[in-house]
Amino acid sequence: MVVIVNIPIILKPIGYVKTNEPDEVVKNSIDGVQGRIEILPEYEDGLDGIEEFSHIIVIAYLNKVNKEQREVLKVKPFRKIARILGIEFDDVPTVGVFCTDSPHRPNPIALTIVELIKREENVLHVRGLDLYDGTPVLDIKAYTPFRSITKIRVPSWYWSAKEKALKYSKSFPE
Repeated sequence: MVVIVNIPIILKPIGYVKTNEPDEVVKNSIDGVQGRIEILPEYEDGLDGIEEFSHIIVIAYLNKVNKEQREVLKVKPFRKIARILGIEFDDVPTVGVFCTDSPHRPNPIALTIVELIKREENVLHVRGLDLYDGTPVLDIKAYTPFRSITKIRVPSWYWSAKEKALKYSKSFPE
């Protein structure tokens, strides 16, 4: 058995996120913001046909996560939602970071699904971005029905927190 530890992984951005919003607006948005993903010219051919899809998956590197934030292994889920809505989720336990969407994690990689509004050459206009202006984009994939999972299992605290959030915000994802 071969065990490889700490091999360097080198990834180059294929583009960058562009928004007209300050980080604080993006951070406090439940629905995300409207913006653009500007693909580097050498990767533009990889976009051929993307405009036929309504949604895309964006994989990005969270370049603003600092060293201390990369050491976080336990978090309280729904913290962002609780802060925005001004409510407490007392019944939500502290869990491992890999159970959450927290940006504070050992490898700050983001995966987000956005609505593709239109494509203009190497620029994708999107809605629902939760990434800051200047965030490096590592990859894009078309979102297809085959990626949709209908039978999922989540902890009971998730459902109770979701119900509480829905009472306070119509825009909380169902």
